[in-house]
Amino acid sequence: MSRQLAKRMGGLLACAVLAATAACSGGGKAGDGAAAGSSASPGQSAKPAESAKAPVKLVFLAPWAVYDRQTDVQKKVHDILQEKSGADLVPVFPATGETATQKVNLMLSSGEQLDIIPFQSIDRALELYKNGAIVPLNDLLDKYGSNLKKNFDADAWAEVTVDGKILGIPSLYPNRTPNILQIRTDWLKNVNLPMPVTIEDYEKVMDAFVNGDPDKNGKKDTYALNSGSQGTVEDLEKAFAPFFLKQAMNWWQDGQGNLLPPEMDPAYKDMMAKLIEWSKKGYIWPEMILSKNDKRVEAIAQNKIGSVGGWYSSTISGALEVLAKTVPEANYEPVVLQGKGVNKLATTPKTQFVAVIAKKSKNPENAMKFLDYTATREGYDLTTIGIEGQSYTKLSNGLVEYVGEDKTDWQKAKYYYLHNMFTMKWEGTGPWPVNSWSDITFTKMLNASSKLPSFDAVDKNVVYDKSTWKSFAKQTDMQTYLSEQKVKVFLGEVPLADWDKIMQKWKDIGGAQMIEDRTAQFKAAKK
Repeated sequence: MSRQLAKRMGGLLACAVLAATAACSGGGKAGDGAAAGSSASPGQSAKPAESAKAPVKLVFLAPWAVYDRQTDVQKKVHDILQEKSGADLVPVFPATGETATQKVNLMLSSGEQLDIIPFQSIDRALELYKNGAIVPLNDLLDKYGSNLKKNFDADAWAEVTVDGKILGIPSLYPNRTPNILQIRTDWLKNVNLPMPVTIEDYEKVMDAFVNGDPDKNGKKDTYALNSGSQGTVEDLEKAFAPFFLKQAMNWWQDGQGNLLPPEMDPAYKDMMAKLIEWSKKGYIWPEMILSKNDKRVEAIAQNKIGSVGGWYSSTISGALEVLAKTVPEANYEPVVLQGKGVNKLATTPKTQFVAVIAKKSKNPENAMKFLDYTATREGYDLTTIGIEGQSYTKLSNGLVEYVGEDKTDWQKAKYYYLHNMFTMKWEGTGPWPVNSWSDITFTKMLNASSKLPSFDAVDKNVVYDKSTWKSFAKQTDMQTYLSEQKVKVFLGEVPLADWDKIMQKWKDIGGAQMIEDRTAQFKAAKK
């Protein structure tokens, strides 16, 4: 998919699911799995729909109107898709000020036609299924989904299956280890230090990044660490927890088999103590908590930040992208430090979103046929970047350029992702296919972080139905309370010695019941 859809998906996930495309800050392009450059043109491979049959109108929710280009190429993409799949695709966009969820709810409750709803979180898809708004896809996939079944692996299908029912078509996220610590390698060279291996090594680096004039300007105006795109304590937790906690920031099992939150791991306090210590020493950018994302990006662009903990793309767009023009050697590299934790990066699920078929659809078979065609390389390229020679050109290096006045700006592309319903990965093709500095840099960071050691959570592939939890109504209260307390402890407004009291209050608010709820569903799923 492209970095921009990744950004949007990451932002939606952060807001709607827990709190995390290109970056979690939201906004931008489409699809973190967009594969470009298939060897066959859209007229060569897949068999066209039977010409004797009239095309079937399929209405789909298009979350982002910015993808509607109203160009001749876009019309041609529509027509080719119609020829290949028999589907006359009609996008519907949310109105100004209306969210995609609001639009879907309105269409589902009215007489309006709605067939396909893409990019729904797993939690949202489960809610729609329980409310009878979407259909399970098992039978449709068996009859019409051979390409989908072949091109998504068993893990991806497991992540979208509840009680044996497949809720939707998976959307694969490109980076399964997105929360990382990144360090300026050019600054390491300037202060004559190697890449740190241990936490102790990293602390020496931090001191040198603050006191050793790493930018060589003769001033003490640099900082060793800043958070990623969200500017939160949680950003730093996700980056550093692997070096302190046994399951990083995932839930973990105690001796009785109960799942417990990472904040109840005794080592959590050790990690928080280090973050507080580093802050007091002036290692951490002092504006981290109160600043907006543009200020954090600006600090990187102004050559002020030696390392970043959080979302992997936080150092790229508008940051290194700007800094590299004046400091071409500037470079951030991800690293896994060795501490008392698991010392591996926590993986995210393969699937972040699904494309679902509405129960009210009068043509679910045709919807599945269309989705299956777009799970071919030819169909996928067509729905993501359009027609070779008309909306993009392939280069000898395997990347592509857009046809038009700007060869790398997705916002000026003649076609862009309008008919794309899910994201995939293709062998030999990276998720960011454009021959631009940013796409190439994103790919470099993805490849570097993917090579680092990683681990799966103990509850991998468990789909939690939180709506059935007795603690469900208290979820927001618990999350808000804990986030507020973390900030207060980090800033020294509440002593770290009170952490056990904080967690007891969290349990009293609803956390104890949440532990019981989550553990029960986990054990049921593992039977």
